[in-house]
Amino acid sequence: MKTTMDYMVGNTAIQIVNTGRKIKIVDVEKRAVKKRFWKRFFMVSFIAAALMVACFYVVRLENQKVLLDQQVYELQAQVKDLEKENLVMEKQNEEVPVDYQDIYNRALGLGMKFPTEQQVQTYTVEKSTAVRMYSAE
Repeated sequence: MKTTMDYMVGNTAIQIVNTGRKIKIVDVEKRAVKKRFWKRFFMVSFIAAALMVACFYVVRLENQKVLLDQQVYELQAQVKDLEKENLVMEKQNEEVPVDYQDIYNRALGLGMKFPTEQQVQTYTVEKSTAVRMYSAE
């Protein structure tokens, strides 16, 4: 059983603590100073750790921002290159005549059904909205 007795020796307050196995003499003022020291130490340590975590987080975000900016720059360059290639391909497509046999072979290669050149009729109509209907014989 723990018993505590408080005494004043001169201007110093002391406690005599009997724990059953030991008797301790404790200076109350020194214990209060130590208690305040440890409270401050743990508070300062916690604040320092929180600031370090915040600093690492900010640095990580800044690194991610730099990497994303680099990726955006690279993607913009790729978009410009693709636009140039697209213009070149459009010009090439305008210049190349369409060969029906080539279209037919590609359609068959893809597994599509496609009419042969003999099954297709082409005609031109000037200023007419009529549609000609043919029966398959």
